[in-house]
Amino acid sequence: PSPAPEDLVAAAAEGDIVVTGTLALSGVDEAHPAPEGDAYTVRVTNADLETVSETVTGAAFSVPLPAGGPYHLQARVTGSTTWYPTWYGDTPSPEDADPISTSAEIVVTLPRTAPVAGTVSTPDSGYLDGAAAYTVQAWWIDPENSERPRLLGETATSGAALSTSDWSFSGATALPVGGYKFRLTQPGYPIFDDQYYLNRSRLEGTPVTTLTLAGRTGVGFTPRDFGSTTDRIAGSDRYDTSVKTTQLAFDGPVPVLYVAAGAETTWPDALSAGPAASFQGGALLLTDPGSLFPVTAAEIQRLRPERIIVVGSANSVSENVLREIDALSPTDEVSRIGGANRYETSRLIVEDAFPAGSYREVFLPTGEKFPDALSVAPIAGRSGQPVILVNGAAGGLDAATRAALDRLDADLGRLIGDTPSISAGIEADLSASGLVGSVDRIAGEDRHDTSRLLNAEYPSFELNDAAFLARADSFADALSVGPAAAALGAPLYLSNPGCVPYDTRVELQAHELDYVTLLGGPNTLQPAVGSLAVCP
Repeated sequence: PSPAPEDLVAAAAEGDIVVTGTLALSGVDEAHPAPEGDAYTVRVTNADLETVSETVTGAAFSVPLPAGGPYHLQARVTGSTTWYPTWYGDTPSPEDADPISTSAEIVVTLPRTAPVAGTVSTPDSGYLDGAAAYTVQAWWIDPENSERPRLLGETATSGAALSTSDWSFSGATALPVGGYKFRLTQPGYPIFDDQYYLNRSRLEGTPVTTLTLAGRTGVGFTPRDFGSTTDRIAGSDRYDTSVKTTQLAFDGPVPVLYVAAGAETTWPDALSAGPAASFQGGALLLTDPGSLFPVTAAEIQRLRPERIIVVGSANSVSENVLREIDALSPTDEVSRIGGANRYETSRLIVEDAFPAGSYREVFLPTGEKFPDALSVAPIAGRSGQPVILVNGAAGGLDAATRAALDRLDADLGRLIGDTPSISAGIEADLSASGLVGSVDRIAGEDRHDTSRLLNAEYPSFELNDAAFLARADSFADALSVGPAAAALGAPLYLSNPGCVPYDTRVELQAHELDYVTLLGGPNTLQPAVGSLAVCP
């Protein structure tokens, strides 16, 4: 039962908060009357969705909670599948629930559920041995934020070649009325492409299917053999390629633009700047150290950045280039961040972009070689976590890096690369320092394997079907991709110049990444890579 009024007064007097409110039902009719009495359950969770309290109540409820939060509140009709459990904010997804941190009076409206049914018609494929296993997914589309679908249901089915199998969401798995995109996928290593209802191959461009109280039937799928599409980002030089990379992902205005030198010796500045740009919703461009090329100048004007940060000292990006950039800026927000070396520059970039506080993790790749820092940049960017370059060959953790880590107060310090890249001494120092909650290392047998392990540990959004391929032994065409890949939600893998490593090709298909963009022209990644030809 709901707490008595005197209990609520006592709770408030002790400094706790009290959440009161009303539970409303949509779709009530003669056949589906509103239940009476204590027919509802109100569950309150913490930010990690761990249950804090659960109360059986009537349509009017009051819940005392310890001061603090944030909390999330879910309501359901106890033991009923007629109305869908709903979070405060009127959403079926806990990820979109409105937080509660103070006493509040709220209303939660529970929608009716409805059934959905359809079929899968399995084609005759030369790759099919026996029956194919499928998963049908129901992705709910928030009418106020259609860019981030939420998975509300999955159901399994299977079928042999030239057969038709049925599937449904009904009864306990019925869905709340609203808009959906239905997807067919295969668990494990797929032999068929994933497919969206109405024979669409990609999430983008798939129309929303409306589920009404009457339910829906005839949601059919006919899968096709798995196939990949590739394209390239390739300019006349690394600076033109950098411009084409930002054009793929960003429209102006952007909050911030980092400009780093694209010279052979200055790659660490760009790799430090990428995650910082992503954290702020910005982009990264390369420039020639001594001259601002017209193509770069035009892109700066197109992006219309609110703030421009030139990365590196005058030895990296000349004062002349800085003045030219300043002349292009519509604001006075043009500055330089540059240290005495690549490591100080990296720390200064992090200090400028990431406010002091507690982060989930901090990534620590070496600044002596580029592949590991290149691979982790999109991951750090889309997760909003900092990257600090370290001298991986050093015997221990230096004082300046310790100070930077202390300021970030990260739960996890993630070393990138094996002991030839990041020394055992650095790992031991970090573990003993207390500067991070714990220490872990992601390290493969080589740079390709490390890249794959990173992407396996930090997979992109499940509905993402795009990936980037960069040459593993040449950074020039890939330096700008970190913020672009992060903005698009796409992972970055490494490739040999003339072929794709077998395990990388398998990973691309296993994660249904069938739209692959190569970074650089055919002199960087040969035509065979464009066909995703596997290395012998």
